Amino acid sequence: MTALALTGTVRLGDLPLQVDLRAEAGERVAVLGPNGAGKSTLLRLLAGLVGLDEGRLELADVVVDEPTTGTRSAPHERRVGWVPQERLLFPHLTVAANVGFGPGATPDRVAGLLDALGLTDLAARRPHECSGGQAQRVALARALATDPALLLLDEPSATLDVESRHLINGVLAGGGSGDDGAPTTLLVTHDPVEAATLADRLVVLEDGVVTQSGSPAEVRSRPRTRYVASLAGLNLLDAEATGTEAVTDDGTRMVLAEPAHGRVHLVVPPAAVALHATRPEGSPRNVWQATVADLQPAFERVRVVLDGPLPVVAEVTPAAVKGLALRVGAEVWAAVKATEVACHPA
Repeated sequence: MTALALTGTVRLGDLPLQVDLRAEAGERVAVLGPNGAGKSTLLRLLAGLVGLDEGRLELADVVVDEPTTGTRSAPHERRVGWVPQERLLFPHLTVAANVGFGPGATPDRVAGLLDALGLTDLAARRPHECSGGQAQRVALARALATDPALLLLDEPSATLDVESRHLINGVLAGGGSGDDGAPTTLLVTHDPVEAATLADRLVVLEDGVVTQSGSPAEVRSRPRTRYVASLAGLNLLDAEATGTEAVTDDGTRMVLAEPAHGRVHLVVPPAAVALHATRPEGSPRNVWQATVADLQPAFERVRVVLDGPLPVVAEVTPAAVKGLALRVGAEVWAAVKATEVACHPA
């Protein structure tokens, strides 16, 4: 069964959201994108809080929004569970009553979810007596108690403690409530690690359109936009290739190890960008002079943001930073071997 099939357009403010998105039963899909990309609008559309301007939306093989036929199901008529960032728990109800509030929530299902999410001992408490992580678990249990076909999560692990993160991830990964199968899950997150850990598939939304979709491994190995490359910690350059030479959109020539033709994405790992105080000699085939724009400590490495003909990030050791006297505004030579430049069709 196809749990979600959306092809349509909706405009809120200045941003038109034009999305073609499908998800199968039980699939976990993570939606990533920069601020203002349309992620919150997508969740509101699926939940029924806003309607399509044109197109068609099916949930669990049922048409719930289609402007041409006048079809638009109300939020309570859709088999959708939603956990917003604000959680929106009822302050006057106990934890157990909150979980059992929705239509179709049975006592056995409520008890199973309380147990799976470590909430049984908190069942008689009010939300204000719970920690932030506990309250997030209550909100998830309430959404799951209605037996939704589609579960919507908005930043599910934001500000969570370790215990809550572990319990929530376990329920999302395997159901955990005693049911035969977990619902299709669509989670919005800014955390690429969370997305890769929880999701079967990543969908990247930029400026209201899907720019890339695929498994975490596929998206990381073949980023199609600079935003996606930045999520994976990689450099991406758009270029036109002819044989073993490519010219970036900024007009810089790059030597490739293998011939290519037409529009391409050049992907360069930051660790492959070597920095030198003077112009290097020897095997590197791509050499250019750059200016240090920023230094970003990252665990045992330092990410060096370079400004110049190729706007890339290099990754070096703290010892290299000291030895090269790297600082913002310093001039350096950068080099990348042709064999370190991955080339993919655009």
